[in-house]
Amino acid sequence: MPVATIVPARTVHRQARAALGSGFAADGFGRLKSTSIAAWARPAADQFIVGWVQPSRDPDAFGWYGTKFTIEFRRGARPAVAVNGPIFRFCNLLDDDGREQVRAVQNAIIGRMPPPPADAVSQLTGNILNWYLSQGRQVAAPYGPMDDVWFRHRDMQDLADWFRLLPALLPAALAELRRRLG
Repeated sequence: MPVATIVPARTVHRQARAALGSGFAADGFGRLKSTSIAAWARPAADQFIVGWVQPSRDPDAFGWYGTKFTIEFRRGARPAVAVNGPIFRFCNLLDDDGREQVRAVQNAIIGRMPPPPADAVSQLTGNILNWYLSQGRQVAAPYGPMDDVWFRHRDMQDLADWFRLLPALLPAALAELRRRLG
């Protein structure tokens, strides 16, 4: 069975800019235009709050489980991606209900995955094989407020699912971000 072609990071950024841009703008963020990534910043006293989409740097070489991205926020002295300062990821800013909505989408995406490719399974052994196969298991326990949640995806349908949900959760996440970072 052929595996999915992993959606390139540039496509994730393009989709994120389209889906999340108005939500960031509504909270006073402006897009960081000097970069091709989906990134926004707003002043906070004498510093800046910066938020950006961070794709994983280690997609599945076999294409089976795909890849993932997160949305990261930091407060720092300048409006730049990866500025030094306090950090929060998107799901750290959500309440239990928001994290459950994320888990539901995550599990729907995992549920659409085909069986693992035989060539991958035949090449891997021991703990590496166990980890690889675990990528196809549903998220059984609710995410906690400190869990480092990444948004899994394999194809454009998966991205569409995320970019239907994340804009709906963005206002609550940004309100909590404002409470924590200013």
